[in-house]
Amino acid sequence: MTDAASTEELNYADAIAELDEILHELEDDALDVDILSDRVERAALLITFCRTRITAAKMQVEQIVANLDDLAEDTRSDESDDE
Repeated sequence: MTDAASTEELNYADAIAELDEILHELEDDALDVDILSDRVERAALLITFCRTRITAAKMQVEQIVANLDDLAEDTRSDESDDE
């Protein structure tokens, strides 16, 4: 994947894989200083992308759980009305 690749074309797993690749490059002492800043900039973009995806997934899961809680409460309420 190139540095110019947009995060819009990525999924979370691809972003993590690219971050891992960048980490290995940064650990290599032979990395050119001119390339270093580009790779760090790309890593920052990928980290932001991943954090955004995690936050969105967390909100989605919380909404699903809230809906399940509401459904369970409605079911309990209906059962107590039948008694």
